[in-house]
Amino acid sequence: MELLFNYIDGVDNFLNDQWLKVLLMFNYDDRLIFTFGTSLVHTISFLIGNLFYMYVDYTGKPAWMLKYKIQKDKHFPVEPRRFFWCCAVVLFNEILSCVLIYLSYPIMKYTGMSCDQPVPQLWKMYLLYMAFGYLNDASFFFGHRLMHHPSIYKYCHKMHHEWIAPISIAAVYSHPIDHIFSNFVPYFIGPILLGSHLSLVWWWVAIAQIDTCGHHSNYHLPFLSSPQYHNYHHVKFRQNFGGISWDCFYKTNLLFQKSIEAKRDKTFYCLTPIDVQYPDETDKNKSE
Repeated sequence: MELLFNYIDGVDNFLNDQWLKVLLMFNYDDRLIFTFGTSLVHTISFLIGNLFYMYVDYTGKPAWMLKYKIQKDKHFPVEPRRFFWCCAVVLFNEILSCVLIYLSYPIMKYTGMSCDQPVPQLWKMYLLYMAFGYLNDASFFFGHRLMHHPSIYKYCHKMHHEWIAPISIAAVYSHPIDHIFSNFVPYFIGPILLGSHLSLVWWWVAIAQIDTCGHHSNYHLPFLSSPQYHNYHHVKFRQNFGGISWDCFYKTNLLFQKSIEAKRDKTFYCLTPIDVQYPDETDKNKSE
């Protein structure tokens, strides 16, 4: 037990040392650290989550990626004009996110956001991170379901569903209003409501963005979290609005639960594609 506590103390000290470098880099300017630093983290994490998938989507290479694609008959590679139009919309929404980050600084300061040392202890950061996840899940579910209301859908969210077979960068291919309520607000609702050290906000935004890009990628790769759940939403757009808990409560994933995609919705740890491990009934009958 003492060894564990010593390890945790060592990690805390390491994080504090790294955060000191950030403070020095920005000359201890809270506003600059939050606005420019958060925008930088937001942009870089989005690129990290997308660059490899963008290369595959545009070139169709490497060819072996096709066996891990969920909807194999679509967008391998993506038609160039559609790909670049998606990139243009995404660039606009990323700039919009940076503007919103700048405007949210006074609110974040008011609700307790801090840039000072020391950074919170690991156990506090973990509890806050879990709370961020819960608030993200709830706000995304209700905001996303609102965007599917018939009086709103055709004006806003329909744009996002042009990608029945999504690609990773299309995670933020959306109408600006949809982008605010379905993307930006769920990311930042936890930090805004609960207050937090900015270092945790950066971790949260980076991991949440990379995860979202993966869930839109249409590739179910070994060792990575499954994108089957949200991919099913793009195919059957009245199913799977958000996290599993809310969909189960409101019974908005009943069709999914009966589907072969539900059996495939898991992380796997071998090189055999998940659709080979759990084949469609027609494929299974042919093999028999």
